[in-house]
Amino acid sequence: MAGMFKFKFMSLKSDKKPKNSKKKLNSTLLFLINILNSNNIKNWFIGYGTLLGIVRENSCIDGDDDIDIICDKKNRSVLLKSMLKNGFKFTYGYGIGNSKKILKTVPTDTYASIDFYMASIDKRGNFKDEWENVIWSECYNENNELKKYIWNENIIYFPFNYKTKLINRYGKKWRIPQNNKGPSPRKKIL
Repeated sequence: MAGMFKFKFMSLKSDKKPKNSKKKLNSTLLFLINILNSNNIKNWFIGYGTLLGIVRENSCIDGDDDIDIICDKKNRSVLLKSMLKNGFKFTYGYGIGNSKKILKTVPTDTYASIDFYMASIDKRGNFKDEWENVIWSECYNENNELKKYIWNENIIYFPFNYKTKLINRYGKKWRIPQNNKGPSPRKKIL
């Protein structure tokens, strides 16, 4: 695959992650959903803070820094091609480099940054986020499907048992906005 795509990784000049309005984050997520679905990219779902916001507030969280997507690593080349075709650039900031474990887009005036956490998937529907080293356990239903959710008239995907995953990541009070990223140490199996 090396050399198949011509793109430039860009460095982010600041170590501070930009904070975005929920309007910008929601707009980014809507545009991204369209790209993923129209390019027939399968086995992806919203994760981490994006999942928390959509479930808790039916919106991305105001002041969040990016959109979080867990994606089957088999879709990496199609994902790269599709995102580049739509004008996105990728960064190597925050120690990312030319990693096969994560893709991070460069934020623009219009769109927030997007983190694509590349995951290996086993037959039980466990998605292993290879960047965070977190296992999103048993994400499929009995038909080996992710949970479809209609958000702003678009299909978006959740892992099954998403509320349990939110508890495991953010604690029992996940429904209440807080100024932290959940209990420490973090669980490695959600």
